[in-house]
Amino acid sequence: MFQSFKNFFHIKIVMNLYSLRNYFTNNGAVWLKLNGSDLENMISKIIDYNRFDLNDKNILDLGCGTGTMLRYAVDNHQCNAFGVDLIRLNIYQAKKKVPSGIFYRGDIIDYLNVLNEKFDLVILYGVIGCFTLPNQRLIIDKILESLNPGGLLWIGANLYEDFDYKFQTYPVPRNFYDDYKKSEQFTFDEVSEVELFGKHKYEPKQTSVMISYQP
Repeated sequence: MFQSFKNFFHIKIVMNLYSLRNYFTNNGAVWLKLNGSDLENMISKIIDYNRFDLNDKNILDLGCGTGTMLRYAVDNHQCNAFGVDLIRLNIYQAKKKVPSGIFYRGDIIDYLNVLNEKFDLVILYGVIGCFTLPNQRLIIDKILESLNPGGLLWIGANLYEDFDYKFQTYPVPRNFYDDYKKSEQFTFDEVSEVELFGKHKYEPKQTSVMISYQP
């Protein structure tokens, strides 16, 4: 019950307040302590780290917020942008930032259930911990099914159950990714966000998980 209330409060109240703040400040980020420049740096480092050529490729941001990461990717790599977010104001701003993008306002699982597109990069930053563990598994599996060969799922702000982190409603157990690590279809990489992005503004032990589809 407490977790459900915490999740409701975080998504329905806190995230809406951040979105309202961003509307007036043009901050670009919907997470506490981060700003638009931080998000641009992060997506840039993810692209460079994985040596991506995203020219004319499809990129999907699940929990896209105001579209800051998508705008950076489109402006610098000429890719095709898709975004999903629950908050109407976020989608409104994302459409202004990325006029060529295709955006959906609603639940991530609902979107994935009717998905027809294939993607080369899927962003799941600061989102996965809002879902129960069975739904986390469902979301990851559906995303992996939607990847083109060589495509990548980036799960950012990944934290485990032994960390006391107030924004991670459903932290994952240590063995959560074991099946993906063992699969011959995927390559698995987990890197500390400090190593990836430099000085970090959140929990220093956060990691980014990257799962690539290699048929």
